[in-house]
Amino acid sequence: MTKSSKIVVGFWRRFFADFLDALILGIPGYGIGYLFRYTFSAMGMHAIWIGLVCSFLYYGLMHTRLGGGQTPGKRLLGIQVLRRDGQYLSFGKSFLRYLVVSFIFYNGLYGSLINHLPQSTMMAVGSVYLLVIIWSFFACFLMIPLHPLKRGLHDIAADSVVVYKDCFDNEALDQMEDSAKVKRAMVILSVGSCFFAGACIWGLLKFTSGLSGDMAKLTEIQKSLEVEYDVPQVRTNIFNGKAVSLAVVIYVPLATYENKMEKERIRQEVLNKVKTRFNDLDRFGKLRVVIASGFSIGIANFNTSD
Repeated sequence: MTKSSKIVVGFWRRFFADFLDALILGIPGYGIGYLFRYTFSAMGMHAIWIGLVCSFLYYGLMHTRLGGGQTPGKRLLGIQVLRRDGQYLSFGKSFLRYLVVSFIFYNGLYGSLINHLPQSTMMAVGSVYLLVIIWSFFACFLMIPLHPLKRGLHDIAADSVVVYKDCFDNEALDQMEDSAKVKRAMVILSVGSCFFAGACIWGLLKFTSGLSGDMAKLTEIQKSLEVEYDVPQVRTNIFNGKAVSLAVVIYVPLATYENKMEKERIRQEVLNKVKTRFNDLDRFGKLRVVIASGFSIGIANFNTSD
């Protein structure tokens, strides 16, 4: 066993600690979500802020002196988060550490700001945002096995290190430091994330290259309905390269979803509006209106549709 393996914690042990923490947050999250399901579903996408705040408090507080640098999951696996000098993280550094990670797990919430941009710039900004998300994921998690001190981007940002409980050794960590390895790891991950993002964008463009007119029509339908409804998606179902149906997804609160008469009224109303405003949809096949509901509070999600 090398000296580093006795002090700093590798990827898999950290992964299982985070998995346990996700369960610890998620189980009561589902209980709370069920109790307040009607309130959360009425909040729509804004409900996800609840999970973000809970996660910030959970990780942000536990990784300081208050929690001994340990979340419950880390405590069960005998590891802790400390400053590079062996002291506990300050509240500011601890919250900064989770902020970097939350950018990955709550990217949809942060990315929703892009929807407020003009249509002409949305695609370009969205492509850059995708690259940033992929790079952040690589740098936070895939960086850990490559870094001499097993640090991810969030550790570097907060000047933290994850060590086995009561095994911190500053002199040993100094000996393990290798700036050349860190730079090499950053280059590898940056190049890899660029290639991966490029492949995703290329695949998306290739898939939609022959459907640009159809995509524009779907966007037009969605924009026209968003004045009156919450429309998370307008999609086509394709079989053997041919569209067989056009599905307009309408989100409603759970109270409305459970009211069959109101739900069918909305479905019929949307069908009539689409058929009246757009009389050139034959190429999409059958027109369907899907009524969806549920809630997402980040740490717990529930979705249903018909």
